[in-house]
Amino acid sequence: MALKVEAGLGRDADGKPLKIDAEAKTISTAVGNLPISPIFDPAWMQARRKVAKAAPGPPLGRFRRKLANNPFAQALATPIRKCPNSAISLPRYFLQDFELVQHPTTGKPWWAPGPLSFEHVQPTKRLDEEQPDISKGMNEEVSTRKPESAPVALRKDGTADSEKDARRPRRAPITSYTLNRKSLVDMIGGKNKKYLSVLLAVRTGMAVTPDSREAVWREDMGEVLLQKMRQQATDALVLRGNRLQPHEDRHRFIEPCASWKDVEGVKLRGCVLWLPEKRDAARQYATLDIEGAQYGKKMVVHNLWWLLGEQEVQRLRESAELFREGEIFVLKQWGSTSMMRLHMLLWRLQGYLAEPGADVPR
Repeated sequence: MALKVEAGLGRDADGKPLKIDAEAKTISTAVGNLPISPIFDPAWMQARRKVAKAAPGPPLGRFRRKLANNPFAQALATPIRKCPNSAISLPRYFLQDFELVQHPTTGKPWWAPGPLSFEHVQPTKRLDEEQPDISKGMNEEVSTRKPESAPVALRKDGTADSEKDARRPRRAPITSYTLNRKSLVDMIGGKNKKYLSVLLAVRTGMAVTPDSREAVWREDMGEVLLQKMRQQATDALVLRGNRLQPHEDRHRFIEPCASWKDVEGVKLRGCVLWLPEKRDAARQYATLDIEGAQYGKKMVVHNLWWLLGEQEVQRLRESAELFREGEIFVLKQWGSTSMMRLHMLLWRLQGYLAEPGADVPR
Protein backbone atom coordinates (compact mmCIF):
# COMPACT_ATOMS: atom_id res chain seq x y z
CA MET A 1 0.00 0.00 0.00
CA ALA A 2 2.86 2.41 0.85
CA LEU A 3 4.48 1.77 -2.54
CA LYS A 4 1.23 2.53 -4.32
CA VAL A 5 0.89 5.83 -2.44
CA GLU A 6 4.50 6.82 -3.15
CA ALA A 7 4.07 6.05 -6.84
CA GLY A 8 1.31 8.63 -7.03
CA LEU A 9 3.20 11.39 -5.16
CA GLY A 10 5.88 11.97 -7.80
CA ARG A 11 9.19 13.73 -7.06
CA ASP A 12 10.33 16.75 -5.04
CA ALA A 13 12.06 19.94 -6.29
CA ASP A 14 15.42 18.13 -6.42
CA GLY A 15 14.01 15.33 -8.54
CA LYS A 16 14.09 12.78 -5.73
CA PRO A 17 11.08 10.51 -5.23
CA LEU A 18 8.91 11.38 -2.25
CA LYS A 19 9.09 8.74 0.48
CA ILE A 20 6.59 7.98 3.22
CA ASP A 21 7.53 6.85 6.71
CA ALA A 22 4.44 4.97 7.81
CA GLU A 23 5.62 4.60 11.42
CA ALA A 24 6.66 8.25 11.92
CA LYS A 25 3.73 9.53 9.85
CA THR A 26 6.03 11.77 7.79
CA ILE A 27 6.86 12.35 4.15
CA SER A 28 10.34 13.24 2.86
CA THR A 29 10.61 16.46 0.83
CA ALA A 30 13.36 18.80 -0.40
CA VAL A 31 13.01 20.90 2.78
CA GLY A 32 12.95 17.93 5.13
CA ASN A 33 10.41 15.58 6.62
CA LEU A 34 6.91 16.94 6.95
CA PRO A 35 3.82 15.49 8.67
CA ILE A 36 1.85 13.30 6.32
CA SER A 37 -1.75 14.07 5.49
CA PRO A 38 -4.15 11.46 6.88
CA ILE A 39 -5.44 10.73 3.40
CA PHE A 40 -1.92 9.60 2.41
CA ASP A 41 -1.47 7.40 5.47
CA PRO A 42 -1.27 3.78 4.20
CA ALA A 43 -2.65 2.44 7.49
CA TRP A 44 -5.67 4.74 7.27
CA MET A 45 -6.27 3.86 3.63
CA GLN A 46 -6.04 0.15 4.36
CA ALA A 47 -8.58 0.45 7.15
CA ARG A 48 -10.98 2.37 4.94
CA ARG A 49 -10.86 -0.12 2.10
CA LYS A 50 -13.36 -2.95 2.04
CA VAL A 51 -11.94 -6.36 1.45
CA ALA A 52 -13.80 -8.01 -1.39
CA LYS A 53 -15.12 -11.42 -0.58
CA ALA A 54 -14.19 -14.27 -2.82
CA ALA A 55 -16.92 -15.44 -5.15
CA PRO A 56 -18.80 -18.43 -3.79
CA GLY A 57 -17.66 -21.71 -5.22
CA PRO A 58 -19.84 -24.46 -6.63
CA PRO A 59 -22.02 -26.37 -4.16
CA LEU A 60 -20.08 -29.15 -2.48
CA GLY A 61 -21.64 -32.30 -1.17
CA ARG A 62 -24.50 -34.26 -2.64
CA PHE A 63 -27.19 -32.58 -0.55
CA ARG A 64 -26.10 -29.06 -1.51
CA ARG A 65 -25.89 -29.99 -5.18
CA LYS A 66 -29.35 -31.53 -5.06
CA LEU A 67 -30.70 -28.46 -3.27
CA ALA A 68 -29.17 -26.07 -5.81
CA ASN A 69 -30.77 -28.07 -8.64
CA ASN A 70 -34.20 -28.35 -6.98
CA PRO A 71 -36.81 -26.18 -8.73
CA PHE A 72 -39.02 -26.01 -5.64
CA ALA A 73 -36.11 -24.75 -3.53
CA GLN A 74 -35.32 -22.16 -6.19
CA ALA A 75 -38.95 -21.04 -6.16
CA LEU A 76 -38.88 -20.52 -2.40
CA ALA A 77 -35.61 -18.56 -2.69
CA THR A 78 -37.07 -15.80 -4.88
CA PRO A 79 -37.57 -12.33 -3.30
CA ILE A 80 -40.71 -11.65 -1.29
CA ARG A 81 -43.41 -9.61 -3.02
CA LYS A 82 -46.98 -8.72 -2.06
CA CYS A 83 -50.26 -9.17 -3.87
CA PRO A 84 -52.31 -6.02 -3.11
CA ASN A 85 -55.63 -7.71 -3.88
CA SER A 86 -55.17 -10.59 -1.46
CA ALA A 87 -52.76 -8.77 0.91
CA ILE A 88 -50.56 -11.89 0.89
CA SER A 89 -46.77 -11.72 0.78
CA LEU A 90 -45.10 -14.68 -0.90
CA PRO A 91 -41.89 -15.51 -2.77
CA ARG A 92 -42.10 -13.84 -6.16
CA TYR A 93 -42.34 -17.16 -7.98
CA PHE A 94 -45.84 -17.72 -6.61
CA LEU A 95 -47.01 -14.34 -7.95
CA GLN A 96 -47.58 -13.05 -11.46
CA ASP A 97 -45.96 -9.76 -12.39
CA PHE A 98 -47.77 -7.20 -14.55
CA GLU A 99 -46.04 -4.20 -16.10
CA LEU A 100 -47.47 -0.85 -17.10
CA VAL A 101 -46.43 -0.24 -20.71
CA GLN A 102 -47.40 2.15 -23.49
CA HIS A 103 -49.57 0.94 -26.34
CA PRO A 104 -47.42 1.12 -29.51
CA THR A 105 -50.22 2.78 -31.51
CA THR A 106 -52.21 4.97 -29.14
CA GLY A 107 -49.50 5.62 -26.55
CA LYS A 108 -51.96 4.97 -23.72
CA PRO A 109 -50.89 2.90 -20.71
CA TRP A 110 -51.82 -0.77 -20.75
CA TRP A 111 -51.20 -3.58 -18.32
CA ALA A 112 -49.15 -6.44 -19.78
CA PRO A 113 -47.78 -9.68 -18.27
CA GLY A 114 -44.19 -9.30 -17.10
CA PRO A 115 -41.31 -11.49 -18.29
CA LEU A 116 -40.42 -13.21 -15.01
CA SER A 117 -42.44 -16.32 -15.85
CA PHE A 118 -40.75 -16.87 -19.21
CA GLU A 119 -37.16 -15.70 -18.78
CA HIS A 120 -34.43 -18.23 -19.59
CA VAL A 121 -36.87 -21.07 -20.34
CA GLN A 122 -35.19 -21.55 -23.71
CA PRO A 123 -31.53 -22.64 -23.65
CA THR A 124 -28.88 -20.03 -24.42
CA LYS A 125 -26.37 -22.55 -25.74
CA ARG A 126 -26.32 -25.80 -27.64
CA LEU A 127 -28.47 -28.51 -26.13
CA ASP A 128 -25.73 -31.13 -26.41
CA GLU A 129 -23.29 -29.19 -24.24
CA GLU A 130 -23.14 -29.31 -20.46
CA GLN A 131 -20.79 -26.32 -20.21
CA PRO A 132 -19.92 -23.60 -22.74
CA ASP A 133 -16.85 -24.41 -24.85
CA ILE A 134 -15.36 -21.14 -26.01
CA SER A 135 -12.53 -22.90 -27.85
CA LYS A 136 -14.97 -24.26 -30.41
CA GLY A 137 -15.75 -20.73 -31.52
CA MET A 138 -19.38 -21.57 -32.02
CA ASN A 139 -22.22 -19.16 -31.76
CA GLU A 140 -24.06 -20.58 -28.75
CA GLU A 141 -26.77 -17.99 -28.58
CA VAL A 142 -30.05 -19.88 -28.70
CA SER A 143 -33.48 -18.54 -28.19
CA THR A 144 -37.04 -18.91 -29.20
CA ARG A 145 -39.62 -17.83 -31.61
CA LYS A 146 -42.20 -15.22 -30.85
CA PRO A 147 -45.08 -16.63 -28.79
CA GLU A 148 -47.48 -16.47 -31.74
CA SER A 149 -45.22 -18.21 -34.25
CA ALA A 150 -44.53 -21.84 -35.07
CA PRO A 151 -42.27 -24.05 -32.93
CA VAL A 152 -38.58 -23.29 -32.69
CA ALA A 153 -36.60 -24.19 -35.80
CA LEU A 154 -33.05 -25.40 -35.26
CA ARG A 155 -30.09 -24.53 -37.40
CA LYS A 156 -27.67 -27.15 -38.68
CA ASP A 157 -25.35 -26.56 -35.74
CA GLY A 158 -28.16 -27.28 -33.29
CA THR A 159 -28.87 -23.71 -32.25
CA ALA A 160 -32.09 -21.77 -32.59
CA ASP A 161 -32.69 -18.32 -33.98
CA SER A 162 -31.69 -15.52 -31.63
CA GLU A 163 -34.30 -13.21 -30.17
CA LYS A 164 -31.75 -10.91 -28.56
CA ASP A 165 -32.98 -7.95 -30.56
CA ALA A 166 -36.61 -8.69 -29.71
CA ARG A 167 -36.09 -8.68 -25.97
CA ARG A 168 -36.74 -5.53 -24.03
CA PRO A 169 -33.54 -4.07 -22.57
CA ARG A 170 -35.05 -3.40 -19.14
CA ARG A 171 -38.13 -3.75 -17.00
CA ALA A 172 -40.98 -1.27 -17.09
CA PRO A 173 -40.85 1.45 -14.38
CA ILE A 174 -44.11 0.28 -12.78
CA THR A 175 -44.68 -3.37 -11.86
CA SER A 176 -47.43 -4.85 -9.74
CA TYR A 177 -48.08 -8.41 -8.59
CA THR A 178 -51.05 -10.71 -8.18
CA LEU A 179 -51.36 -14.28 -7.02
CA ASN A 180 -50.51 -16.69 -9.80
CA ARG A 181 -54.08 -17.92 -10.09
CA LYS A 182 -56.27 -17.62 -13.19
CA SER A 183 -59.41 -17.07 -11.14
CA LEU A 184 -57.89 -13.93 -9.57
CA VAL A 185 -56.63 -12.57 -12.90
CA ASP A 186 -60.12 -13.04 -14.35
CA MET A 187 -61.56 -11.26 -11.33
CA ILE A 188 -59.37 -8.20 -11.97
CA GLY A 189 -60.73 -8.01 -15.51
CA GLY A 190 -64.33 -8.32 -14.32
CA LYS A 191 -67.00 -5.70 -13.80
CA ASN A 192 -65.81 -4.72 -10.33
CA LYS A 193 -62.99 -2.24 -11.02
CA LYS A 194 -61.91 -2.22 -7.39
CA TYR A 195 -59.49 -5.07 -7.97
CA LEU A 196 -57.85 -3.23 -10.87
CA SER A 197 -57.49 0.05 -8.97
CA VAL A 198 -55.79 -1.73 -6.08
CA LEU A 199 -52.83 -2.63 -8.32
CA LEU A 200 -51.66 1.00 -8.23
CA ALA A 201 -53.13 1.99 -4.88
CA VAL A 202 -49.87 1.42 -3.00
CA ARG A 203 -47.61 2.87 -5.70
CA THR A 204 -46.25 6.41 -5.40
CA GLY A 205 -43.47 8.42 -6.99
CA MET A 206 -42.75 10.18 -10.25
CA ALA A 207 -43.36 7.05 -12.32
CA VAL A 208 -47.05 7.07 -11.38
CA THR A 209 -48.70 9.70 -13.58
CA PRO A 210 -52.40 10.64 -13.75
CA ASP A 211 -52.66 8.60 -16.95
CA SER A 212 -51.39 5.54 -15.10
CA ARG A 213 -54.56 5.44 -13.04
CA GLU A 214 -56.53 4.96 -16.26
CA ALA A 215 -54.44 2.06 -17.58
CA VAL A 216 -56.30 -0.49 -19.70
CA TRP A 217 -56.66 -4.06 -18.49
CA ARG A 218 -57.71 -6.64 -21.06
CA GLU A 219 -60.87 -8.49 -20.13
CA ASP A 220 -59.34 -11.70 -21.46
CA MET A 221 -56.03 -11.23 -19.64
CA GLY A 222 -56.41 -14.57 -17.88
CA GLU A 223 -56.68 -16.44 -21.19
CA VAL A 224 -53.90 -14.39 -22.80
CA LEU A 225 -51.51 -15.20 -19.97
CA LEU A 226 -52.53 -18.87 -19.99
CA GLN A 227 -51.93 -19.18 -23.72
CA LYS A 228 -48.56 -17.48 -23.45
CA MET A 229 -47.38 -19.83 -20.70
CA ARG A 230 -48.64 -22.84 -22.61
CA GLN A 231 -46.86 -21.76 -25.79
CA GLN A 232 -43.59 -21.15 -23.98
CA ALA A 233 -43.77 -24.53 -22.24
CA THR A 234 -44.62 -26.34 -25.48
CA ASP A 235 -41.78 -24.65 -27.34
CA ALA A 236 -39.31 -25.72 -24.68
CA LEU A 237 -40.59 -29.31 -24.66
CA VAL A 238 -40.38 -29.47 -28.45
CA LEU A 239 -36.81 -28.22 -28.36
CA ARG A 240 -35.85 -30.71 -25.66
CA GLY A 241 -37.70 -33.60 -27.27
CA ASN A 242 -36.09 -33.33 -30.69
CA ARG A 243 -32.75 -35.00 -31.26
CA LEU A 244 -30.16 -32.56 -32.57
CA GLN A 245 -27.74 -34.94 -34.27
CA PRO A 246 -27.95 -38.65 -35.20
CA HIS A 247 -25.09 -39.62 -32.86
CA GLU A 248 -26.61 -37.91 -29.81
CA ASP A 249 -28.69 -39.52 -27.10
CA ARG A 250 -32.28 -38.97 -28.13
CA HIS A 251 -33.48 -39.29 -24.55
CA ARG A 252 -30.92 -36.96 -23.04
CA PHE A 253 -33.54 -34.58 -21.64
CA ILE A 254 -36.85 -36.46 -21.91
CA GLU A 255 -37.08 -40.23 -21.55
CA PRO A 256 -40.22 -42.21 -22.39
CA CYS A 257 -41.28 -45.03 -20.07
CA ALA A 258 -43.42 -48.05 -20.89
CA SER A 259 -44.89 -48.22 -17.36
CA TRP A 260 -44.92 -46.33 -14.07
CA LYS A 261 -42.45 -48.86 -12.66
CA ASP A 262 -39.89 -47.91 -15.30
CA VAL A 263 -39.82 -44.35 -13.97
CA GLU A 264 -37.80 -45.52 -10.96
CA GLY A 265 -34.93 -46.56 -13.25
CA VAL A 266 -34.55 -43.18 -14.94
CA LYS A 267 -31.48 -41.22 -13.90
CA LEU A 268 -31.76 -37.52 -13.10
CA ARG A 269 -35.51 -37.81 -12.55
CA GLY A 270 -37.32 -34.49 -12.50
CA CYS A 271 -41.06 -34.72 -13.15
CA VAL A 272 -43.42 -36.94 -15.12
CA LEU A 273 -45.12 -35.71 -18.29
CA TRP A 274 -48.30 -37.71 -18.70
CA LEU A 275 -50.52 -38.06 -21.77
CA PRO A 276 -53.23 -40.45 -20.56
CA GLU A 277 -55.93 -41.94 -22.73
CA LYS A 278 -58.50 -40.54 -20.30
CA ARG A 279 -57.72 -36.86 -20.61
CA ASP A 280 -59.47 -35.86 -17.39
CA ALA A 281 -57.56 -38.36 -15.22
CA ALA A 282 -55.74 -36.93 -12.17
CA ARG A 283 -55.79 -33.39 -13.44
CA GLN A 284 -54.44 -31.63 -10.34
CA TYR A 285 -51.71 -32.30 -7.79
CA ALA A 286 -50.89 -35.84 -8.95
CA THR A 287 -47.63 -37.25 -7.60
CA LEU A 288 -45.65 -40.48 -7.94
CA ASP A 289 -43.81 -42.04 -5.00
CA ILE A 290 -40.38 -43.56 -5.73
CA GLU A 291 -39.62 -46.37 -3.30
CA GLY A 292 -36.11 -46.55 -1.88
CA ALA A 293 -34.98 -43.19 -3.25
CA GLN A 294 -32.89 -41.00 -0.95
CA TYR A 295 -33.63 -37.86 -2.95
CA GLY A 296 -36.67 -37.18 -5.09
CA LYS A 297 -38.94 -39.63 -3.32
CA LYS A 298 -42.02 -37.86 -4.67
CA MET A 299 -42.29 -36.76 -8.30
CA VAL A 300 -44.79 -34.34 -9.75
CA VAL A 301 -47.02 -35.79 -12.47
CA HIS A 302 -48.21 -33.26 -15.06
CA ASN A 303 -51.26 -34.21 -17.10
CA LEU A 304 -50.33 -32.44 -20.33
CA TRP A 305 -53.86 -32.61 -21.72
CA TRP A 306 -55.00 -30.42 -18.85
CA LEU A 307 -51.81 -28.41 -18.42
CA LEU A 308 -51.10 -27.44 -22.04
CA GLY A 309 -54.53 -27.85 -23.58
CA GLU A 310 -55.53 -29.98 -26.55
CA GLN A 311 -54.25 -27.52 -29.16
CA GLU A 312 -50.75 -27.27 -27.69
CA VAL A 313 -50.54 -31.04 -27.12
CA GLN A 314 -51.39 -31.57 -30.76
CA ARG A 315 -48.65 -29.13 -31.77
CA LEU A 316 -46.26 -30.87 -29.38
CA ARG A 317 -46.89 -34.24 -31.02
CA GLU A 318 -46.62 -32.83 -34.52
CA SER A 319 -43.34 -31.05 -33.78
CA ALA A 320 -41.61 -33.66 -31.58
CA GLU A 321 -41.68 -37.29 -32.69
CA LEU A 322 -40.82 -38.40 -29.17
CA PHE A 323 -44.32 -37.55 -27.92
CA ARG A 324 -46.27 -39.27 -30.71
CA GLU A 325 -46.28 -42.65 -28.98
CA GLY A 326 -46.53 -43.54 -25.32
CA GLU A 327 -48.15 -41.97 -22.29
CA ILE A 328 -45.40 -41.59 -19.69
CA PHE A 329 -42.34 -39.38 -20.15
CA VAL A 330 -39.76 -38.25 -17.59
CA LEU A 331 -38.41 -34.71 -17.85
CA LYS A 332 -34.92 -34.90 -16.41
CA GLN A 333 -33.12 -32.43 -14.17
CA TRP A 334 -29.94 -31.08 -15.68
CA GLY A 335 -27.70 -28.50 -14.07
CA SER A 336 -28.70 -25.69 -16.41
CA THR A 337 -30.79 -22.59 -15.92
CA SER A 338 -33.09 -23.33 -18.85
CA MET A 339 -33.99 -26.82 -17.61
CA MET A 340 -34.57 -25.44 -14.12
CA ARG A 341 -36.86 -22.73 -15.49
CA LEU A 342 -38.76 -25.26 -17.61
CA HIS A 343 -39.55 -27.33 -14.52
CA MET A 344 -40.60 -24.15 -12.72
CA LEU A 345 -42.79 -23.02 -15.63
CA LEU A 346 -44.65 -26.34 -15.70
CA TRP A 347 -45.28 -26.16 -11.96
CA ARG A 348 -46.29 -22.52 -12.36
CA LEU A 349 -48.88 -23.55 -14.94
CA GLN A 350 -50.11 -26.19 -12.51
CA GLY A 351 -50.72 -23.54 -9.87
CA TYR A 352 -52.22 -21.07 -12.33
CA LEU A 353 -54.91 -23.54 -13.40
CA ALA A 354 -55.47 -25.08 -9.99
CA GLU A 355 -58.88 -24.92 -8.37
CA PRO A 356 -58.66 -25.23 -4.57
CA GLY A 357 -60.40 -28.30 -3.23
CA ALA A 358 -60.92 -29.88 -6.65
CA ASP A 359 -58.49 -32.76 -6.14
CA VAL A 360 -56.67 -34.21 -3.17
CA PRO A 361 -52.94 -35.00 -3.50
CA ARG A 362 -52.15 -38.69 -3.61
